[in-house]
Amino acid sequence: MSATPFKFISQKIIVLVLIAWTLTFSCSALAQTKNKDPLFAQGKDYFSAGDLNRALGCFRQYEALQPNNIAVHFYIGLILDQTGDSKAALGEYNQCLAQASSIGTDSAELRINMANAQSKLGLSKEALFNYQRAIVIDSQNPLAYLGLSKCLLDTGDFDGALKAIDRYVSLSQPRADLNVSLIRGLALAGQAKLGEARAQLQLFINSSQAGTQPSNPALTQLAVKILSEIEIMQ
Repeated sequence: MSATPFKFISQKIIVLVLIAWTLTFSCSALAQTKNKDPLFAQGKDYFSAGDLNRALGCFRQYEALQPNNIAVHFYIGLILDQTGDSKAALGEYNQCLAQASSIGTDSAELRINMANAQSKLGLSKEALFNYQRAIVIDSQNPLAYLGLSKCLLDTGDFDGALKAIDRYVSLSQPRADLNVSLIRGLALAGQAKLGEARAQLQLFINSSQAGTQPSNPALTQLAVKILSEIEIMQ
């Protein structure tokens, strides 16, 4: 096999995969701090019910009263990230981290959400650091390995991505996850292991089309595109 197809597939993975990806948000223990303030409690209730606009309004009001509260910055960051403003969300997470650090604490979940936001903003090095930091804090957190695998794909470390997704699977059993076959397929394609990559990508496409789990059309399109290139080269 020539070097040209290998480079072509690798470039497609690096450019497209994190742009299309839906990242999983993690709820931090920092956000579970017991707070009996009615305004904060109302914000949590709205958040749990999926009414993010009202939740954000409550948390903003509470933030004005308690600007150094760790949990309120975490919730605001979550809402901003979920509504598409990852840059503003990262600012809230940074405030949350600074306040947590001032009292000598840290959170794997916070680091994961920071890394997710950084990945969306194209800050791969910073995201990689925070996923790795999350694993140092809690080596049993599966979402840290899931995020790490996606980040390593973006940096071209396909072997590392495969190891990270295998660790995610070992910690998440028996939960099925479409992410697994897609990440494996993309990483194997990046390694030019085209036969194995084809099998994994086909598994992802079949599962997506079956509708057994929620899927992202952009990711399915990415998998189909790379699979078609593999079939041309084989």
